[in-house]
Amino acid sequence: MNEKVSVVDVTPRDGLQNEAKPVSTAEKLRLIELIVKAGIKEIQATSFVHPRWVPQMADAEAVAAGLAKYTSVRFSALVPNLKGYERAVAAGIRHHEFVVSASDTFNHKNLNRSASESLGLLKEVTRRAHGDGVEIRVGVSAAYHCPFEGKIPAAALLSVVRAVREVCPSRIALCDTDGMAFPDQITESLTGAREELRIPAGEIALHFHDTYGRGLANAYAGLNEGVREFDATTAGLGGCPYCPGASGNLATEDLVAFLHGLGFTTGIDLEKLLDAAEFAMQFSSRPYQGHLLRAHRAGVCAANAAGESVAPV
Repeated sequence: MNEKVSVVDVTPRDGLQNEAKPVSTAEKLRLIELIVKAGIKEIQATSFVHPRWVPQMADAEAVAAGLAKYTSVRFSALVPNLKGYERAVAAGIRHHEFVVSASDTFNHKNLNRSASESLGLLKEVTRRAHGDGVEIRVGVSAAYHCPFEGKIPAAALLSVVRAVREVCPSRIALCDTDGMAFPDQITESLTGAREELRIPAGEIALHFHDTYGRGLANAYAGLNEGVREFDATTAGLGGCPYCPGASGNLATEDLVAFLHGLGFTTGIDLEKLLDAAEFAMQFSSRPYQGHLLRAHRAGVCAANAAGESVAPV
């Protein structure tokens, strides 16, 4: 097949944001170094959120300062508001992720404002980004299910996507924030985006959590609809502070092995990626969430499950 799929590793941001135990800036930069060594070219490195809300991201500027040496890697950061946008620009980050929820309740819980207010803010951020040479990707959170409202109808999701594109004609990431999506929902949303909104699959990324073990099945549905960009975290780290019960993201190593098995190319060295996953495990408050590391390095996972320290890579 030899068709390229882009894997965006979001471990340093989404993977760590929900962990109560502080991870030092040096440890974050070492994790990023291992992810880069594995061949990943797109990494979401941090979030410029107020540290009162997400203490783990308090060192966003320090992390950003350690990225300049990786000239061939595209680093992005989550920006929740104008202050976050300004901080990210000042720190030299030129690829930003802005978030709007398909659920108004979740938007209030996650961002302390309505989805409509977020869209108004997105309009201003987009205007500034155009002048600053910043690229925006808009993540639509709770795209398929909300822990407070339940299942999100495809029509409701597409309505939000339409509103987003009207103010920011950029890439969209559809995010299964609590891991409750099913493959038929993925297919329905992508078909609707293509047929109703005229958004090709090449302009859409997918971001899956693996709470119920459906991450790879959902990724397969996305692949069949033409999506070629997926977010993931090494060792399946992750979770959302405002999404009770959600487990980690789809593990990067599981996704990459799956893609390679299907004949896609990623440019990623799987053994080096397992080194990154092995290193990342020490920051998780839960046992290993993925599959591949358990199959290939069972002793490491056993030590992690027993609460024993794992020697850093």
